[in-house]
Amino acid sequence: MTRTDLFDDLDPTSVRELKAGLAGRVARQAGALREERVILYAGANILSPDLAAAFDPAISLMPAMGPLEDKEQPGSDFVASLEALAARLARQVFRAEWADCRLPSCTIANLAAFLCFASRGDRVLAPAPSDGGHLSQRRGGTPSVLGLVVDDLPFDRDRQRLDSEAAAAQIRRTAPALVVLGRSVILGPDDLEPVVAACRETGALSLYDASHVAGLIAGGVFPNPLDAGVDLMTTSTYKTLAGPTGAIVLGRSADHGARFSMFADGALLANQDAARFAPLCGVLAEFAESGAYAALTIDLADRLKRAITEAGLPVLLPNLPAETHQVVVPVGDLDATRSVMAELEAANVLVGRCPVPGSPGQHGLRFGSQLVARQWFTEPTREFASPVVRADGASPLSRGLLSAIGTFLSRP
Repeated sequence: MTRTDLFDDLDPTSVRELKAGLAGRVARQAGALREERVILYAGANILSPDLAAAFDPAISLMPAMGPLEDKEQPGSDFVASLEALAARLARQVFRAEWADCRLPSCTIANLAAFLCFASRGDRVLAPAPSDGGHLSQRRGGTPSVLGLVVDDLPFDRDRQRLDSEAAAAQIRRTAPALVVLGRSVILGPDDLEPVVAACRETGALSLYDASHVAGLIAGGVFPNPLDAGVDLMTTSTYKTLAGPTGAIVLGRSADHGARFSMFADGALLANQDAARFAPLCGVLAEFAESGAYAALTIDLADRLKRAITEAGLPVLLPNLPAETHQVVVPVGDLDATRSVMAELEAANVLVGRCPVPGSPGQHGLRFGSQLVARQWFTEPTREFASPVVRADGASPLSRGLLSAIGTFLSRP
């Protein structure tokens, strides 16, 4: 169970002590995340020092409401110029016609896309929760809250991919308003051509949530959905992109871009975290220059996957090389998965859990290589201590995984 009592000992009646206590503990936690823990959670990253140097919360203190060239507040030139640079770099890196970098997360970006391009009662096709669909995409999540009717897309369990031909047939049969692609658990690229063709035949709009693979797309090691003809793409800006927390919405049609910008300015954006823009611009410029970090991310995922399989442990698609930053180890039911996750955390290894795609009711651990790759990319001589089991009675799976992780972290 996740603890919520770590600050209960601070005295809220002593403001000075409370502030000092918070500052000290935040510094220790940040230091632990940077230096002590091995973070193999697939949905996280860390700002490199040169990007962090361009991040200052003071930049976000003044609102900058309105369209890019007509902000309502005085003193908005600096923020508007950063906003313009971020959008320009995003268009370049992702080969998009338009880009909006102002929203705070991809969940909100997906919400905005649904509100802008669909209407209550419209039919949406999206990945099922049990197949790796994110809460902001799936039945019972964000689209359902908005009154959209969500049907699950078909999934090929053996290949761990969208069943593209069956999805195309479903689109032609049901004529949805919107088809949502991409998943939170994603082990390789889907064949998007049949889906895009069916969308064009029926007039459905296609949206790809690239939150987990955006950096791989930007680095040229994962196919770009916009190149395949997908209409819209949303993504978070950390994970494999290695920027600050936030989101980008992109697309192929200038008309869609104008429509989205007008909607966002009129309904969603009274302010934004403008301090994000400078480090976001920096990391996008990195990807425009080179895909080396993305290539390292894939190489390390494959190295981790081989270490796990060579230890005789279960892994999805064991005979194939890694094609994203993710490696999934099936465990069993949710309680068993929580237990292994806790045992790894006790050894200072942070890994998240996920449903095993295509196996309803089954759960596993979803490893991600992107943060360790970022640390090695920015600090090539960095050394990681091999994790050590601290809890008595750790399961054989936990012990095997920790041994494999030690092998993964050792220099070749």
